[in-house]
Amino acid sequence: MRQRPRGRLGRARGGQPARAAGRHHERPRHRQRRRRGLHPAGTRHSRRQRTHPRRAARRPRRGARLRSGVEAMIRAAVYGASGYGGRELVRLLLAHPEVELVQATSREPGRRLDAVHPNLRGLTDLVLTDSRPEALDPDLDAVFLALPHGSSGPIMAAIEARCPRARLYDLAQDFRTGYRSEGWVYGQPELFGDALREARKVACPGCFATAILLATGPALRAGFRPRRIIVDAKTGSSGSGAHPRPTTHHPERVSTFKAYKVFEHQHEREIMDAWGRLATERDLPSLHFVPQSSPLVRGIYACAYLVFDDEPPVGIEAAYRDAYAEAPFVRVLDEPPNVAHVRGTENAELHVRQDFGVVLVIASIDNLVRGAAGQAVQCMNLGFGLPEETGLRYAGWLP
Repeated sequence: MRQRPRGRLGRARGGQPARAAGRHHERPRHRQRRRRGLHPAGTRHSRRQRTHPRRAARRPRRGARLRSGVEAMIRAAVYGASGYGGRELVRLLLAHPEVELVQATSREPGRRLDAVHPNLRGLTDLVLTDSRPEALDPDLDAVFLALPHGSSGPIMAAIEARCPRARLYDLAQDFRTGYRSEGWVYGQPELFGDALREARKVACPGCFATAILLATGPALRAGFRPRRIIVDAKTGSSGSGAHPRPTTHHPERVSTFKAYKVFEHQHEREIMDAWGRLATERDLPSLHFVPQSSPLVRGIYACAYLVFDDEPPVGIEAAYRDAYAEAPFVRVLDEPPNVAHVRGTENAELHVRQDFGVVLVIASIDNLVRGAAGQAVQCMNLGFGLPEETGLRYAGWLP
């Protein structure tokens, strides 16, 4: 990891911002706040005597302090930065106080990152590089993959070989189930945070799975035994990705509301796998999941109905409050949440209510942050020994 830079956000490999040819060669106007200098106050060196951080033979582990007292930065790359998930990763990492974003890849190499994502203007000078494992900087500490489902698996071995010291965070579903023997850890911080502290390879949960596990995990872990769990969950159009299709393009769905993949959504497998780890040595409830396409752009609103055979369980709401008492991003509310209140944040808001043997748990999250990029950054924080809320404290976007 490199010492903290004193220049602009989004520095390129070698410490200098990568620039595209043309009118963008002007002097950068937006600069990161200055860090403490490498030499104590009052110490002066001639130009020949000055040491340069890039000449160091070894980079210290993040969290270790250099002799000068300056902490090292996490050198990160986003592999697949042109989609919605990649854009959110870039946005969060550029603002992260412990990260130096040194590379972003795309199938459109050579374009400025802020030309692809105009909301990043003034924050970075990075130019997109080719999405090939051999094009990655081998000296990375963290690689985030934001590729379409099925694209990570074929290239992961090459990425591991190219960046042997890097921790890997994959947003796709390729390694979420069936790969624990290969070192992959399921990246749900509130439920499996201890495993994430030492994980080198993290498979980040899907957006629906994130909301549903937050809504059901504490009950199963606390020993409550519902006979079945019925979930209806609504999602916004951004969950379908940046490339429009007839059934997902926002103009086609903005005035509609419909169910899809009823009882056969791909996230069911990872949900059941996680349940099996939370409720070991007990029969698991059956899952009946109805995903629904809403006219929202961002957000997941999941209603989980925990159905019990006998009397309503005693103390289940207290179990949720206890489970999330120390979780910086999860709140159990006294009233049903509003998905607009968590938009653009890592927050998850829940509400628990009982009625005649049924416990309803509502979970509301932002699908692109809590359900994708933000959760990956939260996992990175745990893996590098940082407070898990580092770089992720944002107010929701209102109105």
